[in-house]
Amino acid sequence: MKLNPDTLRALEAQDVLPGNIYPAKGGRKSPGTEYWLVVALTANSAVCLGFDAGGDVVSATTYLKGAMRERPVIGRVDLNKMTLETL
Repeated sequence: MKLNPDTLRALEAQDVLPGNIYPAKGGRKSPGTEYWLVVALTANSAVCLGFDAGGDVVSATTYLKGAMRERPVIGRVDLNKMTLETL
C-alpha cells in the first residue's frame, strides 16, 4: 500500500471521515510522517496511518477529531479499494 503525494491538494472542508488525508505537523519527524490517512473513527477519535514523503506507511496513531478538524483535508481515498498484501 502506497500513497502518491503528487496527487494531494486542498479540498473543500468537511467533517473528519475515514479516507480523509491530512498533512502531518510538528511532532517527531522520525520516521518522517508527512501525511495522515484516517482509517477508522471512534466516538471522539480518528485512527490514522502515517505515510512518509515517498508514500510508504511508517507510523500509526489516534487523534481527537477536534485536532483533525484544524487541518486541511488534502486528499481522499476509497478505503474499500485499498489492499493490504502479505510479504
